Amino acid sequence: MLSEVRYQVFLSSTYEDLRLERQQATQAILEMGHMPAGMELFPASDLSQWELIKTVINESDYYVLIIGGRYGSVHEQTGLSFTEMEYDYASSIEIPILGFVRKDISQIPVRDSEQDSSKRQQLGRFRDKVMNRICRQYDEASDLGMLVMKSLMSETRTNPRIGWVRGNQARGEEDIAREKALIDDLSKQERRIKKLERKIRDLSVPLSDIDPEQISQGEDAYGLTVMFQDKNKRHVANNVDLSWDEIFSVIGPHMYGYILRRGSPAYNQVVGSYSFEGSLVEYVRTKIIHQVGTRQIKLLPHQIDTILIQFKQLGLMQFQEKTEDEDGKDFRGYTLTEAGEAHLTRVKVQVR
Repeated sequence: MLSEVRYQVFLSSTYEDLRLERQQATQAILEMGHMPAGMELFPASDLSQWELIKTVINESDYYVLIIGGRYGSVHEQTGLSFTEMEYDYASSIEIPILGFVRKDISQIPVRDSEQDSSKRQQLGRFRDKVMNRICRQYDEASDLGMLVMKSLMSETRTNPRIGWVRGNQARGEEDIAREKALIDDLSKQERRIKKLERKIRDLSVPLSDIDPEQISQGEDAYGLTVMFQDKNKRHVANNVDLSWDEIFSVIGPHMYGYILRRGSPAYNQVVGSYSFEGSLVEYVRTKIIHQVGTRQIKLLPHQIDTILIQFKQLGLMQFQEKTEDEDGKDFRGYTLTEAGEAHLTRVKVQVR
């Protein structure tokens, strides 16, 4: 059974104007079983105020920042408020930061607003700096408890820290690293199993009632419906017969070594298109050039799907999955099989 980890959460804000907000945040942290740390809780110490603050931030697992209508006390040497210095220091040591900013400072009572013009400017710059990274805005102090609880719950789940545990439950860093590696490996293997299950399913479509030799292929014709406007701007549907090898020779090169999936739908279209569709459209145009010239022609999306499924059933194409580098998400698309690459070579290579 895993030990129950408790986290130390540093609570940073101005004090007098945000008493209710601090109370709400502190209560939320305590109700989650974690430990709040703030200046009002610090003991008397021989350390300077700033050195003590840094020590406590270093010992904390998460940093919660609340910004209201005041900038706060300014450090003589830096010219920054202690709250902004705390924020900058937490950022520098890469402790997870949860920011909460009062949405409309014009609604804050005058007694809780910054009266000094230079401090108001500093407060504005500080708000902008915090809001340039992920943070939440709140309307009233009463909103803050639930917001802090939700954000902290999410952060501890997605970005767990070392935390604190009872002595008899303590895990070393090696244990935590080993556990994380096992969880990562389990997640990776689960994704791999799902991929294999989908691959097995893709390869096991039963067609026991159809003789493979009866499936249209090679020089057999397939009728493509072509939509266009004639010279009088009347919509026309024309049928163009292409052999399966003709179609394969046009679309096959686009997926030789690549995995193709439908792109996003263009304007005023219901479905997206594959990258090979432009080449297929232009090839079809050559068959009816005397009718369409350079006018736009369209192929029916469901016929494109039929073509792909036909080649998949002939063993020339297959479904395949790939992980995108930029966001780590998997996508499924079509690619050539080894038999498809060999057949494409046969239909494309010119022989003397």
